[in-house]
Amino acid sequence: MGKERIQHYIEMHRAALEEMTLDIWKHPEGGFREKRTAAVQAEYLKRLGARVTFPVSCAPTAFVAEYGSQKPVIGFLGELDALPGFSQKVSARKEPLEEGAYGHACGHNLLSCGSLAGFAAVMEVMREEGIPGTVRYYGCPAEESFGGKTFMAREGLFDDVDCCMNWHPSGDDAVALTQSSAFELLEFYFTGTEAHAGANPHLGRSALDAVELMNVGANYLREHVISAARIQYIITDGGKAVNIVPGKASVRYAVRAPQIGQLQEIVARLADVSKGAAMMTGTTVQYQVKSIYHNRLPNYALSDLVYDNLKECPWPEYTKEELKLFDDLAATYPEGTLKQVCEGHGVSPDEVTHSMLPKPLRRGNKSVTVGGSTDVGDVSWITPTVNLTVTCCPVMVNGHSWQACAAYGSTAAAKGMTRAGQIMAASAYDLLTDRKDVIEAAKKELEEDKGERSYTPIPADMVPSYDED
Repeated sequence: MGKERIQHYIEMHRAALEEMTLDIWKHPEGGFREKRTAAVQAEYLKRLGARVTFPVSCAPTAFVAEYGSQKPVIGFLGELDALPGFSQKVSARKEPLEEGAYGHACGHNLLSCGSLAGFAAVMEVMREEGIPGTVRYYGCPAEESFGGKTFMAREGLFDDVDCCMNWHPSGDDAVALTQSSAFELLEFYFTGTEAHAGANPHLGRSALDAVELMNVGANYLREHVISAARIQYIITDGGKAVNIVPGKASVRYAVRAPQIGQLQEIVARLADVSKGAAMMTGTTVQYQVKSIYHNRLPNYALSDLVYDNLKECPWPEYTKEELKLFDDLAATYPEGTLKQVCEGHGVSPDEVTHSMLPKPLRRGNKSVTVGGSTDVGDVSWITPTVNLTVTCCPVMVNGHSWQACAAYGSTAAAKGMTRAGQIMAASAYDLLTDRKDVIEAAKKELEEDKGERSYTPIPADMVPSYDED
């Protein structure tokens, strides 16, 4: 019984979920606008017999599915949103389906359906064997920029969870033991005075000048913050026409740092830069915080268990066409990329086959903070959370690229997705049955890692921002 039945139920749901993940890939949606994606998944879960709350009150496209009762409570995290500007065919050349449209270049079509597969398989086995405990699937919107999980965390939706299964499609099989960076997204809005730029420029006060001076100040600020920090920006409104002194202009900033406290210090200094730019130009400035993510806390105890199940889970069988697509995508990268990527993983290029690395890895340790950010970090401060990656693309493919979007819409990636579900389901089964000791060890580890620090939810008056349609 047990894990053998997990595999049985993964196979039972495979066709429907692989079809679902490719259908979601064909219909990408922006942050907090994932109505179709959420509805498709929620309806599937209802048909399975899960108790579904959709939407939850804190976010219009967030939902929670639950099965069982009592402790322990094990969560499965899904993500629903796509990225703007990454529309792409399943092709080894850059070929948008629709120019400028959304695309799943971060693989959330796979991430959500893989977690749903894991939830569904465990739910079926719990029902069959009468296993006590509770499993939950969290349909989480807007991970890319606006932090759906942070609103769900503020609502208390993770407070009674004993641990969370979490994964991401990738070019490798691994448990990531590194921290992610804390993150804050802000938009600064400058207001000046419009005037004719040719006839009466002296009567104008340029909001665009203020934006540009702020950006100059931010560039100088970079020298005087910790080296692991990141400060990036895009101008979101630069005025109406060149012959009008802009009365309105805005700029969006993303700030990252290894720890949430370091992040807040840098953001305060950046706000001072904006005030200085406004003073220099005779304009005014206001800013809005659009999202705040905590740094992700890895958990060794939980990762060790999941790693054991990763090692035991066999690779899919790929068709010649699937292997050719991955080889062709790999060929779009410069010569030497494979060697560089393998060096980063501590493996030999000889271990790579058809641009994939069939070797489970334990990546990094807690002393290492990667530059990327995720709102999974907020969940990891509340309950022990694993960060699994499973092969769904060639080893050198980076997320947020056209190659990633092409790979993540393929049948080969869909096979990786169901494999991820099987690994997480097997791990959850262990935790519900004979490895409950791991939950207690993981909780103790989390408390030790937090020390005197505690989780601070986003402000009570903060509301969701939205990607453009």
